[in-house]
Amino acid sequence: MTTPTLLLIHGLGATNGVWADVLAELDWPSQVINVELPGHGAAAPSDDYTVGAMAAQVATACANGEEVIAVGHSLGGAVALCLASGFFRPVVTAAVGLGIKLAWSDADVEGMARVAAKGARWFETRDEAVERFLLQAGLRGVGPNHPAVANAVIEVDGQWRVTQDPNTFAQRPVDPAGLVGAVNCPVILGAGENDAMVSFDDMVAHVPNPRIATGAGHNVQVDNPTWVVSLIHEVANL
Repeated sequence: MTTPTLLLIHGLGATNGVWADVLAELDWPSQVINVELPGHGAAAPSDDYTVGAMAAQVATACANGEEVIAVGHSLGGAVALCLASGFFRPVVTAAVGLGIKLAWSDADVEGMARVAAKGARWFETRDEAVERFLLQAGLRGVGPNHPAVANAVIEVDGQWRVTQDPNTFAQRPVDPAGLVGAVNCPVILGAGENDAMVSFDDMVAHVPNPRIATGAGHNVQVDNPTWVVSLIHEVANL
């Protein structure tokens, strides 16, 4: 039996480099597509950053309509589950959603809108821009030479900024019951034990037996890549 293509989708504010530690441990016998979401890293900006629009854009990376296992983190996890609905070109045979925010308050939504409205911040040095990127992406403790940083900042006319389009922060929450309920394949939800974005109770309200990575935070693919690799292999065998 042919192993499906593995599709990796990073989260809001990050780049595809956050999967580097997972890929270093993962011996995948088929194609791996490690996308960057619109408005992030080296990807072009968009005029529509809704989950559905980003899912449609990510689907173009799987132009051959091949079978895919979709693994996404945070916003990328929501995109992975959206792709797993069966409404898009790739045939998603299984999905993993890591650290997906499932409970949104009005304050959460308003806070995201404020960040989007502030626009890009400019810095005199690359180091300052990298520090800002790591803060926005929740990657405190990650060194400036980590692969996640490679496409994260850009110099324009002698000043530096994070490459992420600030408009990506203007997210409208997706109904979690509708998102999970539309999935048309086996799915695993998981998160780090110390993930402030989502709890076990949030996840178990929508799927049985969600997984928790002991000691990990929101960016579980960086904090515990071995655990993420094990989930990928597990979902591939469902």
